[in-house]
Amino acid sequence: MRRAIEFLPETAFSTKTYYEKWAAAIATTMIERATISQPELDAALGKPTEKPPVMFKAGDYVRVKPENAAVRYRKPHLRVPGYLFGVVGFIPKDTIGYLEEPDNDAFHYVEGPWQPVYRVVFWQKDLWEGYHGTDNDNLEIEIWQSWLEPASKEDFDKQQSSRIKAPEGFHNGAGHEHDHDHGHEHEEREEVEKKAIKDEGDDAEKCRFIEALIKILTGKGVVSASDITAHIEELESYGGRGLGPRVIARAWSNPEFKKKLLEDGVAGVTELGMEAEGWLPYGGVTEPNGQLSGIILKVVENTPKVHHLLVCTLCSCYPISVLGMAPSWYKARSYRARSVRDPRAVLKEFGTEIPEDVTIQVLDSNADSRFLSIPVRPEGTEGWTEDQLQALVTRDSIVGVALPKTPAQLKKEGGTFFPKSEGYKGRFIYQ
Repeated sequence: MRRAIEFLPETAFSTKTYYEKWAAAIATTMIERATISQPELDAALGKPTEKPPVMFKAGDYVRVKPENAAVRYRKPHLRVPGYLFGVVGFIPKDTIGYLEEPDNDAFHYVEGPWQPVYRVVFWQKDLWEGYHGTDNDNLEIEIWQSWLEPASKEDFDKQQSSRIKAPEGFHNGAGHEHDHDHGHEHEEREEVEKKAIKDEGDDAEKCRFIEALIKILTGKGVVSASDITAHIEELESYGGRGLGPRVIARAWSNPEFKKKLLEDGVAGVTELGMEAEGWLPYGGVTEPNGQLSGIILKVVENTPKVHHLLVCTLCSCYPISVLGMAPSWYKARSYRARSVRDPRAVLKEFGTEIPEDVTIQVLDSNADSRFLSIPVRPEGTEGWTEDQLQALVTRDSIVGVALPKTPAQLKKEGGTFFPKSEGYKGRFIYQ
């Protein structure tokens, strides 16, 4: 028993009472000896009977707890990116509502716990040493209340005053030239990425595991080979249906639709004929107990002063139903890691240079949210129909790594317009 107590996580050891430690040690030992199972224990513990009260409101400052905080999650699985641990951010709007905490829900042993969720804004220069963008460049992400603790304006000001400025000749990233001795070697970014890919191993070897699972599942009749093929074909068809360009073209040409889209992304796209299965209208309630359930689609608008860039650092969450299958670069480790740290440099590599007087806001997706951005409408398109405007919109311009095509570019490419649409009859999926 004492050995089990000594092996408790540091946070549990420091926060649990004497008898709670012994109870946890007994449970650990019984699970190790197969007297009971973890699912049985979780089922017996059940879910919290009361929802925690909403602690924060619009205008509050909050700090993200450190990784070793006493938060109910199971290492190494957590849904708060590590680059935010200990950083103070700002809550621009009241809580979205109560959503099931994904850190625990991912294991599917028990339901809950349910937590208020907030959109929190962080400033890039508070996150990254030597960040070379503007003071206004920021990042927005949704975080569950259990990962937040109160902070003050004084905490925020202190954080900003302690920013480490980039020294002369410093560039945020590898592959730069300077003349100084600092005891480390610089590698070209491409070499770093090649090493990362090599460390991930050969995909062919990983396919064997998937193939084995398919063999078992089809053998048991859980799923058929034709079911798998049909689902893959369905996923691959989304990008060719033109829903993303239709949404943007409608927003450009119809102010009322754009207003609805920005207020409630799901309501906006369903107006074009898509079923909202599995998605959550803003402020909507789909559970009898009053808790929110589903995926939130937030739509933002680029302006001459603000440019948005979409990413998912924890995995590669992407609005497949609207944009089609995610491109390989979006899922790549290099894009996911560097977009939050050095978005201006990433955009330059895509051929997109954002002026210094334009703020870049990075939108980091998570388990319960997806983003779409409305690009700035190109000049010279006054009087164009929706079908004509669709030809200017690309997947990359909605993600934010590119700008929409201009009429001159479209003419030079000999581009064609999308055919007139009669409504989209697809459905939302959880990707």
